[in-house]
Amino acid sequence: MSDGGLTVVGGGRPDLVDTAEMQRAEAMLGRVADHLDLADRALAVAVDAARPALLTDEGRAASAALHSAREGTASPGRCAHEARALGRRVRAAIVTYDSAESGVHRLMRFVVGGEPMLDALLPTLPIVRPLLGVAAAGAASVALRAVALDTVLRAAWALPSGRADDVVRERVQSLQRLAAVLVADGRAELLTLGLATTLLGPTASRVPPDLRVPMLVRQLARLLPEPGPTVVVPRVGGAQLPTPRDVAGVIANTARTYDDGSVAAVPGTPPGTISIQRFEKPDGSMSWAVEIPGTQSPSLNGTNPMDVGTDLGLAGAMTESMTPAVIEAMRLAGIREEDPVLLAGHSQGGMVATSVATALAGTYTIAAVVTAGSPDIPRGPMPPGVQVLHLRDGGDIAPQSDGRPDRGGPNVRIVTGQAADAGAPPVRNLVEAHSAARYVRLAEAVELELDDPQLRDFARAVESVLGPEGTTSTTQQFIATRDPHVVATDPLTGLQRPDRLAPGGPLTAPPGRTR
Repeated sequence: MSDGGLTVVGGGRPDLVDTAEMQRAEAMLGRVADHLDLADRALAVAVDAARPALLTDEGRAASAALHSAREGTASPGRCAHEARALGRRVRAAIVTYDSAESGVHRLMRFVVGGEPMLDALLPTLPIVRPLLGVAAAGAASVALRAVALDTVLRAAWALPSGRADDVVRERVQSLQRLAAVLVADGRAELLTLGLATTLLGPTASRVPPDLRVPMLVRQLARLLPEPGPTVVVPRVGGAQLPTPRDVAGVIANTARTYDDGSVAAVPGTPPGTISIQRFEKPDGSMSWAVEIPGTQSPSLNGTNPMDVGTDLGLAGAMTESMTPAVIEAMRLAGIREEDPVLLAGHSQGGMVATSVATALAGTYTIAAVVTAGSPDIPRGPMPPGVQVLHLRDGGDIAPQSDGRPDRGGPNVRIVTGQAADAGAPPVRNLVEAHSAARYVRLAEAVELELDDPQLRDFARAVESVLGPEGTTSTTQQFIATRDPHVVATDPLTGLQRPDRLAPGGPLTAPPGRTR
């Protein structure tokens, strides 16, 4: 789709094409580029050969002509570069049109997922598979401990020579390469499915593969304590975020709603903060952007509802705290039912944004949803009037954690690319690959492609929210918390609080409307 290697799945109805013909065109462009490279090298040899003749007028003229032929806008080298760039665009288009899973991927999903047909051919497989999974997990654990011990011993041996850092650095780089292999081509998605199939045991063969991870999560969630009530309070003196002019600006403001020490985060932002921006357009109309950060706490149902417990609730299609919390923040902000709304979220925040858009169908006017680095959760039909964009960095493992392949639709598209190709720095680990700041760069690359047929409807929906030049914004911030003291007493008034939000509590209608 572009030199940055972006591919789009879903969104609109692309024209039917002969992908085999496109593959032949790509190969031909590669051969043309190779021949042009040969011509460029021949000109370089000719330039060198002409140097002894520079003492004569004829020699200088010939040398100037050769330089012009090699360095001009139509030089063989430049044309070779353009041919290869066009070949990359053709390759991206092939991937876009051939958006279904590859045959190898389907085969691996068939085997890893334990399809009933395979289990019927091998009746002992459902019984053996859990044992294989336990054995594999044990072997992996032993291998990791062995690698760690070996690294320590090698580093200690190299310490007198001052090379201990080199040993550790080499092992870290090896682990990074292993992580890249696990993320590539949806392999982490298959690993997640395989793990769920293994842990579910014989039950897995009676459950469709797409439902196995949610089922396993629900079974594990039963072991957790119930989360306490959640309340939403306005933040006094919250930050005024910049007025975004595009999707990248909205994701940047989502990153500013963290206080995680990252480059984009705003220091002093309380945990559990949700940012809501009101846009006032030159014609007097209003619209809104709701910016939701991701997981902030490793706790299971702790005081900050942006925790792993909420991740499990969303992954297991269970009631959780953040969907009703965001809806309550929207009510407190004063969003009216006729005002267009853009929901944006990073990581867990993207899952919450999708959940809110589904829950509020027919209530608020949700124009668009954009997620960055989020699994495709909750999986289900999106209201037809909502335009959705899921951003995926090819090096980010989080979007693959649902154990299901990406599938777009007429109003849902998945854009995958490499943030590094869009100018983001190289990552050292999987945590950095998931950072919101990298998705800002990826969104900037997407902005250059919004005239693509699969993205135009989304672009129009975003434009209806962000407005034309001259639009101004005001930021309100709200804090979602389970802190027992805040739940019991309103910190602004000191009065007992009557309006607690139970997990998955009742949805709130816009001002002036009842449900």
